[in-house]
Amino acid sequence: MYILCNEEPLWMTKCLSVGGLLEYSGSWKKTALSRLNLCSENDEIYQRTCHFDGFNSLHLYRRWYRCFTTLSNFSFDNGLVERKDDLSLDQFRSQYDGKCPVLLTKLAQTWPARTKWTIQQLTHDYGEVPFRISQRSPQKIKMKLKDYVSYMKLQHDEDPLYIFDDKFAESAPALLEDYNVPHLFQEDFFDIMDYDQRPDFRWLIIGPERSGASWHIDPGLTSAWNTLLCGRKRWALYPPGRVPGGVTVHVSDEDGDVDIETPTSLQWWLDVYPNLAEHEKPLECTQLPGETIFVPSGWWHCVLNLEMTVAVTQNFVDQTNFEHVCLDMAPGHCHKGVCRAGLLAVPGKSIRDVENHPSLMSRWNHSDMTRKEKRLKSSEHVRTSNNVNQCSALEFSDIHESLGDQVFSYDIGFLSQFLEKEKDHYSSVWSPTNSIGQREAREWLRRLWVLKSELRELIWKGACLAINVDKWYACLEEISECHSLPPPSDDEKLPVGTGSNPVFIVSDNVIKIYAEGGLGYSVHGLGTELEFYDLVQKLGSPLINHIPEIIASGFLVYQDGVYRTVPWDGKGIPDVLAKYYPLEVFYADSCFPLGLWSKQLLGMSSSTDVSDKPIWPYMVTRKCKGDIFARIRDTLSRTEILNLASSLGVQMRNIHRLPLPHVEHVSESWNANIKAKESSTFNVAHVPPEWKQVVSTLDRRKKNIKKHLSNW
Repeated sequence: MYILCNEEPLWMTKCLSVGGLLEYSGSWKKTALSRLNLCSENDEIYQRTCHFDGFNSLHLYRRWYRCFTTLSNFSFDNGLVERKDDLSLDQFRSQYDGKCPVLLTKLAQTWPARTKWTIQQLTHDYGEVPFRISQRSPQKIKMKLKDYVSYMKLQHDEDPLYIFDDKFAESAPALLEDYNVPHLFQEDFFDIMDYDQRPDFRWLIIGPERSGASWHIDPGLTSAWNTLLCGRKRWALYPPGRVPGGVTVHVSDEDGDVDIETPTSLQWWLDVYPNLAEHEKPLECTQLPGETIFVPSGWWHCVLNLEMTVAVTQNFVDQTNFEHVCLDMAPGHCHKGVCRAGLLAVPGKSIRDVENHPSLMSRWNHSDMTRKEKRLKSSEHVRTSNNVNQCSALEFSDIHESLGDQVFSYDIGFLSQFLEKEKDHYSSVWSPTNSIGQREAREWLRRLWVLKSELRELIWKGACLAINVDKWYACLEEISECHSLPPPSDDEKLPVGTGSNPVFIVSDNVIKIYAEGGLGYSVHGLGTELEFYDLVQKLGSPLINHIPEIIASGFLVYQDGVYRTVPWDGKGIPDVLAKYYPLEVFYADSCFPLGLWSKQLLGMSSSTDVSDKPIWPYMVTRKCKGDIFARIRDTLSRTEILNLASSLGVQMRNIHRLPLPHVEHVSESWNANIKAKESSTFNVAHVPPEWKQVVSTLDRRKKNIKKHLSNW
């Protein structure tokens, strides 16, 4: 117990559980006690070390070996990653981009960083600057560069901390002047996003011997370049769909969250790599100072620092990987699994199928596609053919696609077969591992559509994958034709704004299609808006001068390959709903039975059907004059902003002056529903009748939160 309780990894984990600025004290036990303010009580502990004879542990010995092993003679290059001095852009795109890695030896020859980015010079120039540290704790840890350099010299960690800072341009902006993006990688579709919205894309990397990046695929299926300024790095790479031995991929069937379990880089090379058959080994190379390696989209890679290293890396989206990046943003989990684990993700298929497909083998110019593994369901594991004591598996629910005799390909046509057709961008959960947020993705595609008009064919394909734009555009065309609106121009094909539903601007009209939350929520969304407009009209509220005019509203139904529209003004229950969405109407006698009060009751429901159905509520309004505030915010003076705020304040007051819609008759089932919810959780003896619905809704939300936290 004494030995295990003094293990450095234990104290390291304890220390890193506390976020903030870190200063290493020579051992993780000392550092942890210091960070926890326990050092003064335990000064004597550092001097007393107990020794025990006769205790042996192979596990602890192997760890000790990994902590103290030297890698000066660990470099290796199997010649499968080509080395080129430089390439023209045409050569790069035709031979390497999206196809295979390549080492470029002269891209950084003229960079000031080639001479300035040594440990000594960086410490001199930026010693007091804190940089972000990469580690497995969820806490954000920073270290001043001088303290980190001291840590590198003192530490004997199995998996040393290393600087992996995506914000180095903010903490040390002068570093950006020491390098430039190589000419081969300057196209980046994320460049058009606002800086605070674009995903992390560049990192300063500093690490000691034995540190490195374990097996992974770059986020969002982006491509990457990495330039080494000093030291040496050993790289291992596998093509897309080829899960490395010792690695397990988990994909959540709820939200597509991707999690990869992998040993550390050093542990993989020492424990897994020696057991691989020759044909199972990865592409390998040793990167030298001044060299730049290109890693294509979807490629697995693992990096091990053979000595103290300094590097800079950037991820990017270009014409070659754009569709893959968009595919990875699509809702669902099947396609995410196949993009990363290939045929391991498909029931009944194995990598043996790939052995009989020579054209695919030659495409990668590498024989390691013959790995004999197959995917097993649930928590079962598949092992490499040599029975390495590690597992490689993909865990996620059944895939309903039948592939027949097809073999794995990273071609977008093949991968898109695994999209779950019933999942829709607007009504599905957004994966937390996606590179950007759901609304940011729509705004990004919209900007690309406007600013890169010469690439609209490609952008359209990507938008169809990511946000089902082809489906919503077909709906838009039918609604426009039905109401004799001008047909949408090329500039108007993509939805605008960052709201929760697809919204199109066609000429001077705004077409909103309700999709968020499934049919139940979208029907009540339209019903509530129509009820609001009716209330404003009846009361003669001043709001009438500040809200758009309604031109049309109703339902768009897709049946037997044909679209048709059904008008609806919010009054009564449309017959078309009965077929797709059976409603229990609690306000049947209300003028707006699917309005505010019915929506509140829907919100109290414990479960909601969000599956996509071939019927969508819609509304057409006249476009208001003006511009989106976010677009002009930086051009407004302080006086103009205050005037705007004052005007909005007046309209907010007008909104709150509106009375709630009146309900004359409430069904018995409504009252029974409320009473059941009241009696189940709280005492409402002192709750006024008009507040009972609000309290019931809050209680339902509390239950949902408790359930979510319990599952988490």
